Amino acid sequence: MKVFRILFLILIFGMASPLVSIYVKAEEASVPLTIESIYPENQNPQTKGYFDLSVNSSEAQTLQVRITNNEDKEVTISIKPANAYTNPNGGMLYEDELDSADTVLLEDAVRLAEFIKVEETVKVPPSTSVEVPIELTVPELDGQHILGGILFTTQGEETETQQEAEEGTANFILKTETVYAIALQLNIPNEVPDNFQYGEAGFIGETGFVFMEMSNDAKKIQEKIAGTYSVSDKDGNELFKGEYGPFKMAPKTKIRYPIQWNDETLEDGDYTLNIKGTVDGKEVSTAKPFTINNKDVTEYAEKTQATQVKVDNGIPIWVWIIGAVLFGLVMFFIGKRRK
Repeated sequence: MKVFRILFLILIFGMASPLVSIYVKAEEASVPLTIESIYPENQNPQTKGYFDLSVNSSEAQTLQVRITNNEDKEVTISIKPANAYTNPNGGMLYEDELDSADTVLLEDAVRLAEFIKVEETVKVPPSTSVEVPIELTVPELDGQHILGGILFTTQGEETETQQEAEEGTANFILKTETVYAIALQLNIPNEVPDNFQYGEAGFIGETGFVFMEMSNDAKKIQEKIAGTYSVSDKDGNELFKGEYGPFKMAPKTKIRYPIQWNDETLEDGDYTLNIKGTVDGKEVSTAKPFTINNKDVTEYAEKTQATQVKVDNGIPIWVWIIGAVLFGLVMFFIGKRRK
């Protein structure tokens, strides 16, 4: 049985767009490789660590990435193109495909992975460098920015371990997996206006997070999203508050920005999420109502073993009223029949 365990996700952001991101799936893992972008002439000279290219629609270009194997044994690397999503907490996230309500693409046209061709695997001998070609075709897009990336995955050694289970000892095979991601930003000579919007607010009982939907519906990177938030009850009493940002959003993406419930008690009822924010220096504020129902509270209590929750397990008053009326009618007809 193979078990993959995510330890951490490192995302590095530049002043204008995302840099290289590296994340490791493993119990313990070293970084055996050095992966470098070989910059072409249309690279932004102020950008280091990732591809930041000035391009035109429908252009074709071959990029190069240098992979250096720092180990004393051959390494096999899987390569695949990736799309750019917005991390729910803000910033960029690169995956070939994501199925999550917390981050989605609003338009298929921004799926840059479909316009990138790479070798599926490459073998790098010990203490050797190889250059890998990346075939890129710029989509026909009336936008300003297109984001994507290239993922490089190495498979580590398998380690067998044992763990005590209810019916005895279970054997597991832990397999390390290291993934490197090089970001790819395409800059098209178009100017498009901002199109940032707040959506609905809600509550997720499984995690205990309030969320606010945020959308960047423009084909450009949305810069400088920041502000403050507060949650109030139905009587207008402020329960807790905080700050968010600054962060960026990838073109044509939507997220559910998570806000930890930070009041001493969680109970069902109607609430309001108040946002006072700015987007690239422009004020964009809103107030969104949301409801926490009894099911949400129960689910949160079960998942977290929280004690400061109020769960309504009683029978609603209208049920008692209807029951009393029905009981009275039954007794009335029984008495009338006896007479």
